[in-house]
Amino acid sequence: MGYVIQEFLKKDKIVDATPKDLMSILLEKGFFKKDHREGLSLREILRELDSRNELYLLPQVRADRKEINVSWFFNAIGI
Repeated sequence: MGYVIQEFLKKDKIVDATPKDLMSILLEKGFFKKDHREGLSLREILRELDSRNELYLLPQVRADRKEINVSWFFNAIGI
């Protein structure tokens, strides 16, 4: 999934993409069957990785932690 995200971000020169922004390419590539609530499926994966201290598996992701919620942003590596 990380390679698909990286290529998408680099090709379209997208900065601070949200899970909602990535869902179209992830659906197209078969990672998800449909988009539930504007990227909820991807956000659930990010929360699971975060709880296991494994966010390093998706180096493009950055977590912006608030008091209650976490906002997720993606940037291509090297930008």
